[in-house]
Amino acid sequence: MSMASGTAVPVKEPSNSGFIIGPVYDSMLIIGCPLFTLLLSAALFSLPESAFLFPIREEKLDLRFVFIAAFTTAHLFLVFFRSHANANIFREYPLRFTVVPLVLLLACGLSVWVAGLVGVIVIWWDVYHSSLQTFGFGRIYDAKRKNNPVAGRRLDYWMNLILYTGPVLAGVHFINHIRLSQAPLQFLATDDSLVSDLLLRKAPDFLTTHQGYLAAVVLSIAVPFLIYYLYSYYLLQQQGYQISWQKVWLLTITGAVSIYVWGFRSFVDAFWIMNFFHALQYFAIVWFMEHKNITRLFRLQNFSFGKFMALVWTVTICFLFGLWAGYYATGAWMTSVVLTTSILHFWYDGFIWSVKKKLV
Repeated sequence: MSMASGTAVPVKEPSNSGFIIGPVYDSMLIIGCPLFTLLLSAALFSLPESAFLFPIREEKLDLRFVFIAAFTTAHLFLVFFRSHANANIFREYPLRFTVVPLVLLLACGLSVWVAGLVGVIVIWWDVYHSSLQTFGFGRIYDAKRKNNPVAGRRLDYWMNLILYTGPVLAGVHFINHIRLSQAPLQFLATDDSLVSDLLLRKAPDFLTTHQGYLAAVVLSIAVPFLIYYLYSYYLLQQQGYQISWQKVWLLTITGAVSIYVWGFRSFVDAFWIMNFFHALQYFAIVWFMEHKNITRLFRLQNFSFGKFMALVWTVTICFLFGLWAGYYATGAWMTSVVLTTSILHFWYDGFIWSVKKKLV
Protein backbone atom coordinates (compact mmCIF):
# COMPACT_ATOMS: atom_id res chain seq x y z
CA MET A 1 0.00 0.00 0.00
CA SER A 2 1.32 3.44 -0.88
CA MET A 3 2.17 5.88 1.88
CA ALA A 4 -0.13 8.22 0.02
CA SER A 5 -3.09 5.84 0.31
CA GLY A 6 -5.93 7.01 2.49
CA THR A 7 -4.65 10.61 2.64
CA ALA A 8 -7.34 12.97 1.50
CA VAL A 9 -5.83 16.03 -0.13
CA PRO A 10 -8.32 18.83 -0.66
CA VAL A 11 -7.99 20.81 -3.85
CA LYS A 12 -7.14 24.40 -2.98
CA GLU A 13 -5.87 27.35 -4.89
CA PRO A 14 -2.10 27.74 -4.49
CA SER A 15 -0.60 30.81 -2.87
CA ASN A 16 0.52 33.72 -5.04
CA SER A 17 4.11 32.68 -5.73
CA GLY A 18 4.87 29.49 -3.82
CA PHE A 19 8.16 30.96 -2.58
CA ILE A 20 9.05 31.31 1.09
CA ILE A 21 10.53 34.80 0.79
CA GLY A 22 10.63 35.69 -2.88
CA PRO A 23 11.80 34.38 -6.28
CA VAL A 24 15.27 35.95 -6.21
CA TYR A 25 15.98 35.35 -2.52
CA ASP A 26 14.80 31.76 -2.61
CA SER A 27 16.53 30.97 -5.89
CA MET A 28 19.89 32.23 -4.69
CA LEU A 29 19.93 31.36 -0.99
CA ILE A 30 17.68 28.31 -0.68
CA ILE A 31 16.78 26.41 -3.84
CA GLY A 32 19.86 27.11 -5.94
CA CYS A 33 22.25 27.54 -3.02
CA PRO A 34 23.93 24.10 -3.45
CA LEU A 35 24.62 24.83 -7.14
CA PHE A 36 25.84 28.34 -6.39
CA THR A 37 28.20 26.92 -3.77
CA LEU A 38 29.51 24.29 -6.20
CA LEU A 39 30.39 27.02 -8.72
CA LEU A 40 31.91 29.23 -6.03
CA SER A 41 34.06 26.36 -4.78
CA ALA A 42 35.26 25.62 -8.31
CA ALA A 43 36.30 29.25 -8.75
CA LEU A 44 38.00 29.54 -5.35
CA PHE A 45 39.94 26.30 -5.59
CA SER A 46 41.12 27.03 -9.12
CA LEU A 47 43.32 29.75 -7.63
CA PRO A 48 46.77 29.01 -6.17
CA GLU A 49 47.02 28.23 -2.46
CA SER A 50 49.59 31.00 -2.02
CA ALA A 51 46.88 33.62 -2.67
CA PHE A 52 45.04 32.56 0.49
CA LEU A 53 47.82 31.93 2.99
CA PHE A 54 47.50 34.02 6.15
CA PRO A 55 49.28 33.75 9.52
CA ILE A 56 47.05 32.64 12.41
CA ARG A 57 48.67 31.76 15.72
CA GLU A 58 52.11 31.84 14.11
CA GLU A 59 51.10 29.38 11.39
CA LYS A 60 50.24 30.15 7.77
CA LEU A 61 46.78 28.77 7.02
CA ASP A 62 44.63 28.68 3.90
CA LEU A 63 41.89 31.27 4.39
CA ARG A 64 39.46 29.15 2.36
CA PHE A 65 39.61 26.46 5.03
CA VAL A 66 39.71 28.98 7.87
CA PHE A 67 36.54 30.53 6.50
CA ILE A 68 34.57 27.30 6.13
CA ALA A 69 35.58 26.12 9.62
CA ALA A 70 34.51 29.42 11.16
CA PHE A 71 31.33 29.78 9.05
CA THR A 72 30.18 26.24 9.83
CA THR A 73 30.52 26.80 13.57
CA ALA A 74 29.05 30.29 13.23
CA HIS A 75 25.77 28.85 11.99
CA LEU A 76 25.73 26.51 14.98
CA PHE A 77 25.96 29.50 17.33
CA LEU A 78 23.20 31.33 15.44
CA VAL A 79 20.59 29.05 17.01
CA PHE A 80 20.93 30.94 20.30
CA PHE A 81 19.40 33.98 18.61
CA ARG A 82 16.29 31.80 18.14
CA SER A 83 16.29 30.21 21.59
CA HIS A 84 17.79 32.29 24.39
CA ALA A 85 17.44 35.64 22.62
CA ASN A 86 13.77 35.06 21.78
CA ALA A 87 11.74 35.73 24.94
CA ASN A 88 8.65 33.91 23.67
CA ILE A 89 10.53 30.72 22.85
CA PHE A 90 12.64 30.91 26.01
CA ARG A 91 9.55 31.05 28.21
CA GLU A 92 8.22 27.88 26.57
CA TYR A 93 11.20 25.71 27.59
CA PRO A 94 13.20 27.38 30.40
CA LEU A 95 14.76 24.10 31.60
CA ARG A 96 15.90 23.12 28.11
CA PHE A 97 17.60 26.48 27.74
CA THR A 98 19.24 26.64 31.19
CA VAL A 99 19.67 23.33 33.00
CA VAL A 100 20.41 21.12 29.99
CA PRO A 101 23.23 23.32 28.57
CA LEU A 102 24.84 23.61 32.01
CA VAL A 103 24.70 19.85 32.64
CA LEU A 104 26.08 19.07 29.19
CA LEU A 105 28.84 21.66 29.53
CA LEU A 106 29.93 20.25 32.90
CA ALA A 107 29.72 16.65 31.70
CA CYS A 108 31.91 17.29 28.64
CA GLY A 109 34.37 19.37 30.62
CA LEU A 110 34.75 16.88 33.46
CA SER A 111 34.72 13.60 31.52
CA VAL A 112 36.83 12.75 28.48
CA TRP A 113 34.48 9.83 27.89
CA VAL A 114 31.46 12.09 27.60
CA ALA A 115 33.36 14.60 25.46
CA GLY A 116 34.59 11.82 23.17
CA LEU A 117 31.16 10.26 22.70
CA VAL A 118 29.55 13.66 22.15
CA GLY A 119 32.22 14.40 19.53
CA VAL A 120 31.28 11.24 17.63
CA ILE A 121 27.56 12.03 17.90
CA VAL A 122 28.17 15.54 16.53
CA ILE A 123 29.73 14.16 13.33
CA TRP A 124 26.81 11.90 12.44
CA TRP A 125 24.01 14.07 13.84
CA ASP A 126 25.30 16.81 11.56
CA VAL A 127 24.59 14.65 8.50
CA TYR A 128 21.10 13.81 9.77
CA HIS A 129 20.39 17.41 10.77
CA SER A 130 21.39 18.69 7.32
CA SER A 131 18.90 16.35 5.67
CA LEU A 132 16.14 17.64 7.94
CA GLN A 133 16.87 21.25 7.00
CA THR A 134 16.16 20.49 3.36
CA PHE A 135 13.15 18.43 4.45
CA GLY A 136 11.85 21.47 6.33
CA PHE A 137 12.24 23.76 3.33
CA GLY A 138 10.35 21.25 1.19
CA ARG A 139 7.46 21.05 3.64
CA ILE A 140 7.23 24.85 3.79
CA TYR A 141 7.03 24.95 0.01
CA ASP A 142 4.22 22.41 0.18
CA ALA A 143 2.44 24.59 2.75
CA LYS A 144 2.79 27.55 0.38
CA ARG A 145 0.83 25.52 -2.17
CA LYS A 146 -1.81 24.94 0.54
CA ASN A 147 -1.39 21.17 0.50
CA ASN A 148 -2.44 18.94 3.37
CA PRO A 149 0.42 19.25 5.91
CA VAL A 150 0.66 15.46 6.36
CA ALA A 151 0.47 14.55 2.66
CA GLY A 152 3.83 13.10 1.59
CA ARG A 153 5.51 14.08 4.86
CA ARG A 154 6.97 10.63 5.54
CA LEU A 155 7.95 10.27 1.89
CA ASP A 156 9.88 13.56 2.04
CA TYR A 157 11.53 12.59 5.30
CA TRP A 158 13.01 9.39 3.87
CA MET A 159 13.87 10.98 0.53
CA ASN A 160 15.92 13.73 2.17
CA LEU A 161 17.59 11.22 4.46
CA ILE A 162 18.62 9.16 1.43
CA LEU A 163 19.82 12.22 -0.51
CA TYR A 164 22.16 13.23 2.33
CA THR A 165 23.21 10.05 4.10
CA GLY A 166 23.15 7.79 1.04
CA PRO A 167 26.08 9.47 -0.76
CA VAL A 168 28.03 9.65 2.52
CA LEU A 169 27.57 5.94 3.27
CA ALA A 170 27.96 4.75 -0.32
CA GLY A 171 30.61 7.23 -1.48
CA VAL A 172 34.36 6.97 -1.44
CA HIS A 173 34.58 9.35 1.55
CA PHE A 174 32.78 7.09 4.00
CA ILE A 175 36.23 6.04 5.24
CA ASN A 176 37.07 9.68 5.98
CA HIS A 177 33.93 9.97 8.10
CA ILE A 178 35.02 6.89 10.01
CA ARG A 179 38.41 8.50 10.64
CA LEU A 180 36.71 11.69 11.83
CA SER A 181 34.66 9.57 14.22
CA GLN A 182 37.86 8.06 15.61
CA ALA A 183 39.46 11.44 16.33
CA PRO A 184 37.35 12.33 19.43
CA LEU A 185 38.15 8.91 20.89
CA GLN A 186 41.92 9.13 20.66
CA PHE A 187 42.14 9.40 24.44
CA LEU A 188 41.53 5.64 24.34
CA ALA A 189 44.63 5.00 22.23
CA THR A 190 46.74 4.00 25.23
CA ASP A 191 43.94 1.92 26.73
CA ASP A 192 44.12 -1.83 26.07
CA SER A 193 40.53 -2.54 27.11
CA LEU A 194 37.97 -4.34 24.96
CA VAL A 195 36.00 -1.11 24.58
CA SER A 196 38.94 0.84 23.13
CA ASP A 197 39.81 -2.05 20.84
CA LEU A 198 36.22 -2.17 19.58
CA LEU A 199 35.81 1.60 19.07
CA LEU A 200 39.24 2.43 17.66
CA ARG A 201 40.15 -0.69 15.73
CA LYS A 202 37.64 -3.48 15.21
CA ALA A 203 34.54 -1.44 14.35
CA PRO A 204 36.34 1.03 12.02
CA ASP A 205 38.27 -1.81 10.34
CA PHE A 206 35.07 -3.82 9.82
CA LEU A 207 33.17 -0.84 8.36
CA THR A 208 36.08 0.12 6.12
CA THR A 209 36.57 -3.43 4.85
CA HIS A 210 32.88 -3.93 4.12
CA GLN A 211 32.14 -0.47 2.76
CA GLY A 212 31.47 -1.94 -0.68
CA TYR A 213 28.65 -4.05 0.73
CA LEU A 214 27.24 -1.00 2.50
CA ALA A 215 27.27 0.93 -0.77
CA ALA A 216 25.41 -1.93 -2.49
CA VAL A 217 22.77 -1.93 0.26
CA VAL A 218 22.31 1.84 -0.01
CA LEU A 219 21.86 1.67 -3.78
CA SER A 220 19.47 -1.29 -3.53
CA ILE A 221 17.30 0.80 -1.21
CA ALA A 222 17.69 4.22 -2.83
CA VAL A 223 16.79 3.35 -6.43
CA PRO A 224 13.53 1.47 -5.67
CA PHE A 225 12.57 4.15 -3.15
CA LEU A 226 13.01 6.90 -5.75
CA ILE A 227 10.59 5.06 -8.04
CA TYR A 228 8.19 4.54 -5.15
CA TYR A 229 8.51 8.21 -4.15
CA LEU A 230 7.60 9.45 -7.63
CA TYR A 231 4.71 6.99 -7.93
CA SER A 232 3.34 7.98 -4.51
CA TYR A 233 3.36 11.64 -5.44
CA TYR A 234 1.61 10.78 -8.69
CA LEU A 235 -1.16 9.22 -6.58
CA LEU A 236 -1.25 12.28 -4.33
CA GLN A 237 -1.59 14.52 -7.37
CA GLN A 238 -4.54 12.44 -8.53
CA GLN A 239 -6.18 13.24 -5.18
CA GLY A 240 -5.67 16.98 -5.58
CA TYR A 241 -2.12 17.54 -4.35
CA GLN A 242 -0.61 20.71 -5.88
CA ILE A 243 2.95 20.18 -7.04
CA SER A 244 5.44 22.69 -5.66
CA TRP A 245 8.03 23.19 -8.36
CA GLN A 246 10.14 25.01 -5.80
CA LYS A 247 10.36 21.78 -3.80
CA VAL A 248 11.03 19.75 -6.93
CA TRP A 249 13.97 21.93 -7.88
CA LEU A 250 15.23 22.05 -4.29
CA LEU A 251 15.35 18.25 -4.04
CA THR A 252 16.75 17.82 -7.54
CA ILE A 253 19.58 20.33 -7.13
CA THR A 254 20.43 19.29 -3.56
CA GLY A 255 20.40 15.58 -4.43
CA ALA A 256 22.51 16.04 -7.56
CA VAL A 257 25.11 18.15 -5.74
CA SER A 258 25.23 15.74 -2.79
CA ILE A 259 25.76 12.70 -5.02
CA TYR A 260 28.33 14.50 -7.16
CA VAL A 261 30.52 15.95 -4.41
CA TRP A 262 30.54 12.90 -2.11
CA GLY A 263 31.03 10.54 -5.00
CA PHE A 264 33.39 12.37 -7.33
CA ARG A 265 35.10 15.25 -5.55
CA SER A 266 37.80 15.19 -2.88
CA PHE A 267 36.77 14.98 0.76
CA VAL A 268 37.94 18.56 1.34
CA ASP A 269 35.86 19.83 -1.60
CA ALA A 270 32.80 17.87 -0.49
CA PHE A 271 33.11 19.11 3.09
CA TRP A 272 33.52 22.73 1.94
CA ILE A 273 30.56 22.64 -0.45
CA MET A 274 28.06 20.77 1.72
CA ASN A 275 28.82 22.79 4.84
CA PHE A 276 28.85 26.16 3.09
CA PHE A 277 25.47 25.89 1.42
CA HIS A 278 23.86 24.37 4.52
CA ALA A 279 25.14 27.21 6.73
CA LEU A 280 24.23 29.89 4.18
CA GLN A 281 20.69 28.53 3.86
CA TYR A 282 20.40 28.56 7.64
CA PHE A 283 21.57 32.16 7.98
CA ALA A 284 19.14 33.18 5.23
CA ILE A 285 16.05 31.54 6.70
CA VAL A 286 16.81 32.47 10.32
CA TRP A 287 17.33 36.10 9.41
CA PHE A 288 14.07 36.15 7.45
CA MET A 289 12.12 34.56 10.31
CA GLU A 290 13.83 36.32 13.23
CA HIS A 291 15.06 39.70 11.95
CA LYS A 292 12.47 41.71 13.90
CA ASN A 293 13.29 39.96 17.17
CA ILE A 294 17.05 40.25 16.58
CA THR A 295 16.77 43.94 15.70
CA ARG A 296 14.86 44.53 18.95
CA LEU A 297 17.46 42.50 20.83
CA PHE A 298 20.15 44.98 19.78
CA ARG A 299 17.73 47.90 20.45
CA LEU A 300 18.10 49.09 16.86
CA GLN A 301 14.45 49.01 15.80
CA ASN A 302 14.11 52.79 15.87
CA PHE A 303 17.12 53.49 13.63
CA SER A 304 16.79 53.88 9.88
CA PHE A 305 19.56 51.35 9.24
CA GLY A 306 18.78 49.34 12.34
CA LYS A 307 17.88 46.12 10.56
CA PHE A 308 21.06 46.18 8.49
CA MET A 309 23.18 46.95 11.56
CA ALA A 310 21.53 44.07 13.44
CA LEU A 311 22.35 41.72 10.57
CA VAL A 312 25.99 42.83 10.54
CA TRP A 313 26.30 42.43 14.30
CA THR A 314 24.65 39.00 14.25
CA VAL A 315 26.89 37.66 11.50
CA THR A 316 29.97 39.20 13.12
CA ILE A 317 29.25 37.74 16.57
CA CYS A 318 28.54 34.29 15.14
CA PHE A 319 31.58 34.35 12.88
CA LEU A 320 33.90 35.47 15.68
CA PHE A 321 32.64 32.57 17.77
CA GLY A 322 33.30 30.23 14.85
CA LEU A 323 36.82 31.59 14.42
CA TRP A 324 37.51 31.22 18.14
CA ALA A 325 36.09 27.70 18.23
CA GLY A 326 38.10 26.57 15.24
CA TYR A 327 41.49 28.10 15.98
CA TYR A 328 41.71 29.42 19.52
CA ALA A 329 39.61 27.10 21.68
CA THR A 330 41.98 24.74 23.49
CA GLY A 331 41.69 22.61 26.58
CA ALA A 332 38.86 20.56 28.02
CA TRP A 333 36.54 23.40 28.98
CA MET A 334 36.80 25.36 25.74
CA THR A 335 36.27 22.15 23.80
CA SER A 336 33.25 21.50 26.01
CA VAL A 337 31.78 24.87 24.99
CA VAL A 338 32.17 23.98 21.29
CA LEU A 339 30.68 20.49 21.73
CA THR A 340 27.77 21.82 23.78
CA THR A 341 27.05 24.48 21.17
CA SER A 342 27.03 21.86 18.40
CA ILE A 343 24.68 19.45 20.16
CA LEU A 344 22.33 22.20 21.27
CA HIS A 345 22.13 23.57 17.73
CA PHE A 346 20.97 20.22 16.38
CA TRP A 347 18.50 19.71 19.20
CA TYR A 348 17.14 23.25 19.55
CA ASP A 349 16.73 23.84 15.85
CA GLY A 350 14.55 20.76 15.48
CA PHE A 351 11.90 21.62 18.04
CA ILE A 352 11.96 25.42 17.65
CA TRP A 353 10.74 25.12 14.07
CA SER A 354 7.92 22.82 15.06
CA VAL A 355 6.88 24.70 18.18
CA LYS A 356 7.10 28.26 16.96
CA LYS A 357 6.09 28.13 13.33
CA LYS A 358 4.21 24.83 12.94
CA LEU A 359 5.46 24.80 9.37
CA VAL A 360 7.23 21.46 9.03
